[in-house]
Amino acid sequence: MAAPIAKRHAAQSAFPGTAKGRKRMDDLSLDHFALFVQLAAAASLSTVARDRNVPVSRISRALGHIEAQSGMRLFRRNTQGLSLTGEGEVFLEHAQRFLAERSALEDGLSSRGHAVGGRVRISIAHLLAEYVVIPRLAALRAQYPGLDVDLHISDGLADMAVDGIDILVRAGVEPGDSMMARRLGRHGRALYAAPAYLAAHGEPGHPDELDAHSLITNPTAPLHNRWTFLVDGRPVTRVKRGGVQADNSAAVVSLALAGAGIARINDVLGRELVRQGRLAPVLAGACLPGDHLIHAAVLGERRRAPKMRACLDWLKDSFAGFA
Repeated sequence: MAAPIAKRHAAQSAFPGTAKGRKRMDDLSLDHFALFVQLAAAASLSTVARDRNVPVSRISRALGHIEAQSGMRLFRRNTQGLSLTGEGEVFLEHAQRFLAERSALEDGLSSRGHAVGGRVRISIAHLLAEYVVIPRLAALRAQYPGLDVDLHISDGLADMAVDGIDILVRAGVEPGDSMMARRLGRHGRALYAAPAYLAAHGEPGHPDELDAHSLITNPTAPLHNRWTFLVDGRPVTRVKRGGVQADNSAAVVSLALAGAGIARINDVLGRELVRQGRLAPVLAGACLPGDHLIHAAVLGERRRAPKMRACLDWLKDSFAGFA
């Protein structure tokens, strides 16, 4: 009986209102509060439904339940999506505080028992997720059966506080001042294409010849579209807009493998795909790869929790090939 009582007292202390209203909120689960925070950040039922891989109708029903139990209208609905009402802004503040306190309680209990357990949400770019983290995830779960991992896979920058991210993994992006960053490794970027593409279209001998080729770029990662070459002994940067574009780095690699054109990709992965005979380097003597650091960033003191230390150590081991 202790757990429900603790949950009830936590919820009642976190949310203002009448005793009747607080009693109704006993029927709201932890995921209801997390869903509300997610809806407030996305301002869209369809976006949240897509992120959770569920029908929009289910998200709509859940929101209706949250509003019914709270006794408040929390969102305005319009053609642009959702916007918080005044009551919704107050509810959001308390929901975020409630989730943070619940997470801190779990971390504290885990620390006392020195057990690795609970849920960790990791935000990571598509390419790093698909080729580095996902193949090694089963080993982490086998080592720590009580640890749940929620992957937020996106090439865009995430707001760790708003999106509920515990660990942010990115390459080429410096962590903010409020974050503790652990360097996982480094990599450069180089140009590659499928052997079949080069056989059909020829290989460019100079950066200026790239404009006659099909180029593959990612519009959501502008830094990746700044291609730097050594021309006449000095670096020259060209901003490229591909004839074929994909909004995540893993899809860019897949398009290159499929023979859709020339792409600038992670050189650690690129060298491995060259070794396998699936890609070939392009303008290797002229392309300057740059030097992109890969960081795992954590907010505040969360890094002290056993589950966070376990995940950070696992990530460091996973990126050993990027040293």
